[in-house]
Amino acid sequence: MHVPGVLYMNKVTIALASCGGAIALGMILMSVGTQAVLEDVAQGYGEVSSNQPLEIMVDMDSGEYSTTTTTKEGENGVFAVQMQQQDTDQKVQVTATVLDPFGSTIASIEVESESVEERFDVDADGTYTLVIQNDAASPINTFGAIGPVPDPGSRALAFVPFYMLLAGIMGMAGIAMYWVASMRRRAKNNRGF
Repeated sequence: MHVPGVLYMNKVTIALASCGGAIALGMILMSVGTQAVLEDVAQGYGEVSSNQPLEIMVDMDSGEYSTTTTTKEGENGVFAVQMQQQDTDQKVQVTATVLDPFGSTIASIEVESESVEERFDVDADGTYTLVIQNDAASPINTFGAIGPVPDPGSRALAFVPFYMLLAGIMGMAGIAMYWVASMRRRAKNNRGF
């Protein structure tokens, strides 16, 4: 009669199923959280050269974004720029500019690292434009995004799945270590040591 072995396998199976469920739920929530964060964000990708800027436009309503979404007074818009790694030693001269609905520059930065994120004020209703320009001789592949700062609930939805995935993976590793230790203990008991 091998009841202890059966009970042991049932416990391991239940623990593995629980960890697998946590990983699966974490992946589903990560997808939902990413969609919630990027729901109102406009994105664009393209090759930026000296005569071909990348423009990304998004409609924003100044009254729609409450002060609970801001990190500083009035900064309830965000834009990000990411450049593809260059193989050449040529200096990259990329500039990112945000224009308000009236065409005025409200934020402008030189992109000196591979990726940057900055915030800006949404003071008027209308279309905000992110313009990414490259003054270097050779073109560069660039990704840009512009939209409202995500609310705290959306940001939480983006972080909770990460911890669920981490817990599931750590649980699987713990079960594997427990299983190996148990197998060694059984082998030792079977040998009579």
